[in-house]
Amino acid sequence: MEPWKTRVYASYGGATVGRVFGSADDDAEFARAGRLATQRYREFLPADKHAPILDVGCGSGSFLEALRSRGHTRLEGVDLSPAQVDAGRARGLTGITLAPAIDHLRQHTARYALITAFNVLEHQTRTELFDLLDAIYAALAPGGRLIAVVPNAKGLFGAHVRFNDITHELSFTPQSVAQVCAVTGFECERVLEHGPVIHGVVSAARWSLWQVIRGLLLTARLAEGGDWRRPIFTQDLGFVARKPAA
Repeated sequence: MEPWKTRVYASYGGATVGRVFGSADDDAEFARAGRLATQRYREFLPADKHAPILDVGCGSGSFLEALRSRGHTRLEGVDLSPAQVDAGRARGLTGITLAPAIDHLRQHTARYALITAFNVLEHQTRTELFDLLDAIYAALAPGGRLIAVVPNAKGLFGAHVRFNDITHELSFTPQSVAQVCAVTGFECERVLEHGPVIHGVVSAARWSLWQVIRGLLLTARLAEGGDWRRPIFTQDLGFVARKPAA
């Protein structure tokens, strides 16, 4: 890793924590972020609560804590930020490792039923991206899944997300996600918007408003390019990819 990136990652913590999982010392935001992530992707979680799960770039562990609250027992995380790893361990998450993700993955071949990588892949160069996806593929058990969230270059605020963190190297579209999955051997099960999740009155209003805006964006896309495929316009997109069972 380049020295400047090491310096930036060392500063992660508090106000510099990523957009998805909030501040490590904000209990309300910590719980909310993990809860929303499990709600958003619950249909893709292993039915077996004892199946091993790894969260790559786990931060302080809000997603892992949410999984633990749902009864999952074999939870692991790996992150490069000492402050975030310490914060997670202070919350009682004993399975968090301070290490480069690719090193951890290469030590655990065919182990995991699920690997998550929320806002991680965009930090890689193209060479690093394919190396990391190859390592994730090898670390998944046959039939295992990868769930990832990445900046959406097709999104209304895609440029904002792409350049919001100085360590971001890449942005994606639904098409490029399908492309990298095919090249690395994954079956791309689903590409999803990463927009509002209904969990109350305010979020329901946000969701409804977003549907109106989304319709207008699709109309503009059809008018400009005649393209109605994969109408995913949120600033991030999520995707679920599966390692073939055979």
